[in-house]
Amino acid sequence: MRVDLPIPFELSVPHVRWHTSWLEAAAEFAATGEFQHGSGLTPDGEPPFRPELPAWRPAELTDPGRFAAFIAHLRRLEDPGVVRPLALVPDTKLWLTRGEVYLGALSLRHELNEYLFEQGGHIGYSVRPSMRRRGLATATLQRALVLAGGLGLARVLVTCEGTNLGSAAVIERCGGVLEDVRGAMRRYWIDLPR
Repeated sequence: MRVDLPIPFELSVPHVRWHTSWLEAAAEFAATGEFQHGSGLTPDGEPPFRPELPAWRPAELTDPGRFAAFIAHLRRLEDPGVVRPLALVPDTKLWLTRGEVYLGALSLRHELNEYLFEQGGHIGYSVRPSMRRRGLATATLQRALVLAGGLGLARVLVTCEGTNLGSAAVIERCGGVLEDVRGAMRRYWIDLPR
């Protein structure tokens, strides 16, 4: 897959070194009223996904210690021994970065549970508002598909809100075939090369 990008970026393991830039991006998402998909966050003011799970809210992550705990949490999500007892699936969390700048988040779920099959899919991602319309979302999804193939997946489910036509276009550009719309979510399947 060839990608022409005006800005190169890396998929990086989350780290505290991006705290300042991450906070700037979180402020951008808050200013637009958007949720940062694929981030591992709980929206400010909302209860945790499940009561027994920690809630990581952007407004609480200004504290460096709390942010470091959030990073440690994201890294543990890939470990089946940690997530399976919580009825979760292994989930690789990566960040889009360029030098010291945080550009967005990627979540690659290694399998689907009932909720992910209906709503979330295998792959979730977001690009900070100031960095959009530069090919980052398409390139991120393309890279995620390569990583998913490395996990042995033959096809992946990618979803987006029905009103998010930009995200739908990205998914379709990357080979997504619309299966249906459930509730507010458009559900696409992408076959991975063998």
